[in-house]
Amino acid sequence: MKVAMRRTVLVAVICFAVALVVSVAFLVWFNADPDTNITAILSSLPLSYLYAISSGLAAFSVGALVALVPGSLAHLRMPNLPRVIFAALGWVVLGFLLLAPVIATLANNSAAIVFALVVYAAIKVPVVFAAFGLLLGLGFAERRDAQQ
Repeated sequence: MKVAMRRTVLVAVICFAVALVVSVAFLVWFNADPDTNITAILSSLPLSYLYAISSGLAAFSVGALVALVPGSLAHLRMPNLPRVIFAALGWVVLGFLLLAPVIATLANNSAAIVFALVVYAAIKVPVVFAAFGLLLGLGFAERRDAQQ
């Protein structure tokens, strides 16, 4: 049995799998000894960034992979409008997740508060991001024509 994925889906699967592995590795490292590792996180900008996004990114990646892999293997087809809406919502939320720590620290107005809430949600309630990852994964579905 030959399994063929479109190139864009394959690249997305690889990217989300790598993001998941990096996020989970960071979370395992941090939770091994949080009291000691928090000092390393506070003194390192890249580790602080990973701390802010790792939970949300792991959940987002799981959601995306749950939709991408089975959807691709089953040749999931959707009308164009829902695909575009799902993909747009997923990309916007992923952008918010990845840029939120930077904007929350650089902005000094109400935008900082909004992005700080995104960071807080990524740390405390990452399952919200899994839903948007699922939507992004559904956005990669094959296009169904109006005749079908």
